[in-house]
Formats: sequence, structure tokens, C-alpha cells
Amino acid sequence: MKLYADRPARVVRQLLGDVLVVVLVYLSVRLGMAADDKVAALAGPGQEAEATARTVDDRMQDAAGQVGDAPLVGGTLAKPFESLAEASASLADSARAYQDTVADVARLTGLVLAGAPILLLLAVWLTLRLGWVVEASAATRLRRTGTAGAELLAVRALASQPLRRLARVDPASPISACTARRNDRSTSSPRSRPATSSSSRMAGTARR
Repeated sequence: MKLYADRPARVVRQLLGDVLVVVLVYLSVRLGMAADDKVAALAGPGQEAEATARTVDDRMQDAAGQVGDAPLVGGTLAKPFESLAEASASLADSARAYQDTVADVARLTGLVLAGAPILLLLAVWLTLRLGWVVEASAATRLRRTGTAGAELLAVRALASQPLRRLARVDPASPISACTARRNDRSTSSPRSRPATSSSSRMAGTARR
């Protein structure tokens, strides 16, 4: 697998792109954490309300216990304190529920603000990066096959060039080069040797 190009300039661009992606992912995470902290700070009043309600609940229960010991009228005197204690406990539960809701919203906000940019960034970067890696790895395998692979890469390079660039190239040059290489291979192939020797023998016979 080929991860980076051979040309130094292209390698530098690829490395800078990878570093930029890492930096942007880090900034997105920091943004999500900051948003989480900001929203979670809204739970402060709920925490104070819960603490106050718990304190009032405890005191009302203590007062109800003290007046409840009074003979004859203890139960009657304790009822108002018990009612206040129940109301304080209910207020404390509502404050606790408010804090839980704020915490859930804070986590969701942080995840959205951090996750959405990261997913979009990775989708674009991975598509481009993996596409290049696949193409570069395939080109490397073709180059290792020898002359045939190099010729295929040359043909692909010509086919992928813009027409304005091809217009500045002699049309006969690439074709002539391929034809010359093909003629060289056919001349040096073993099957051409018997034909040459046969032609020589026929020429010798004709001279005699």
C-alpha cells in the first residue's frame, strides 16, 4: 500500500493536508466540549434550588417531629410542618429533574457541534485520500510488472490529459514511440530469426 507520493512537493501537500485534518478534528472536539460546558452551566440555578429545598425539607421534618411530641395537639401542630416538608421535597425533585434535562441537552449539543464537522471532514478527506491510495498502489503494482505496465501507465496518462495540453504535443510522437518499441521486440523475437536465415539461404541459392 502506497500512502504518499514520490515527488517531494506532492508529499509536502499530502502531509500538510493530513495535519490540517488532525487540527480541525481537535478544534471540533474542543468546540463540542466548550458548548457542553456552557450549556451545563445552566444547571447551576437548579442545583441551588435543590440544595435549598433539601435544607427546608430537613428542617420542616425536624420541626414536625418536635411539635408532634406535644400532648393532645401534637399531631395537629405537626401537620403544617409535614406539608411544608413534602412541598420542599417535591421542589427538590423538580430541581433534580431540571438538572438532568440540562445535562442531557449539554451532551447532545456537544456531540452535534463536534460530531457533525468531524463526520463531514472525514467523509471528504477519506474519500479523496483513500481514492489516491488505491490509485497509487495500483500504479506501483503496474510499474513492477516491467515495460508492459509502464506502457499502460503512459497510455493512461495521455488519455487523462486535457485536450488543450494534448494539442501542444506532436500526435505522431507517442504512436511512433510505441510502434518503434513494438518493432524492436518483433525484430529481437526468436520467431524472426528463422525467417531471416531462410531469406539468406534463398538469396544464396539465387546467386548460385
